[in-house]
Amino acid sequence: MSINIRRGQREDGSSVFALARQYQTGREPIGRDEFLVAFDNVLRRRDQETNILFVAEHDSRVVGYSLMTVSRLLHAPGLTAHLQEIVVDEAVREHGVGDRLMQANEHYCMGRGVRQLSASTGRIGSFYNHRGFEPVGEHYRKILDLG
Repeated sequence: MSINIRRGQREDGSSVFALARQYQTGREPIGRDEFLVAFDNVLRRRDQETNILFVAEHDSRVVGYSLMTVSRLLHAPGLTAHLQEIVVDEAVREHGVGDRLMQANEHYCMGRGVRQLSASTGRIGSFYNHRGFEPVGEHYRKILDLG
């Protein structure tokens, strides 16, 4: 399977939206309007490029994406990165798309001098374990009632 990994672009919006709707975290799926606000924010170029969106293409079709944030933490030296989302279309899972996205994120981090890459997951912990990640804590979430 030939997979091309590249930075996400505005034209990828519809495809990334469809994939984002496959990503279930126990909440209702994101609506189109909310997605467009988030997608626009992610694509804006900033001095520090805090949001990094990669897309995976197969036969000119977006079949996966990853979203990573890069920042400085107060307790850790140097830049750190956190893999916020990695989503592969259900139809092409087990074909190396996730591996290629992970490689792109790691390559980007090494090029920027990022010293630590972390990820949180409630699913598929073995995906991360197999790639050299180790569990170091627990992940907690609270859904806030905004109204």
